[in-house]
Order: sequence, then C-alpha cells, then structure tokens
Amino acid sequence: MTSHCDDELTSISRDIAAKQLSIENQAILIEVLEQDGHDMVEERSRLAKERSNLARQIARQLRLLQTRCTLDE
Repeated sequence: MTSHCDDELTSISRDIAAKQLSIENQAILIEVLEQDGHDMVEERSRLAKERSNLARQIARQLRLLQTRCTLDE
C-alpha cells in the first residue's frame, strides 16, 4: 500500500505544482489586462474556482501524507 500511496503522492505533487504555476500565470495576466482597461470579471471568477480546486488537491495530498505517516509508524 505504501508504494501505491507514494505513486499517488508523486502524481498529486506534480499536478499541484503545475496548477500553482498556471494559477500564478493567470493572475498576472488578469492584472495586466485589467491595467489596460479590460473587464476581467469572468476570468477572476474562473481563477477563484481554480484556486478552490487547488485547495481540494492540497487537502487530498495532506490526507495521503497523513495516511502514509500512519502506515510508516
């Protein structure tokens, strides 16, 4: 089970890192476009959903880490 958990943790960690970078890039783009006078309300709403999804992924990663640590004891 630990091997499966490690594989899943590795996969989730990669997904989280990619999502974090994507969210950071989107936030920067939105800021720049807003400064240029564009209406970015819909994009900000989508970004908020992306951040919420990221928080769920991080919570899942935490649960897996807790499970792994419990198994290792």
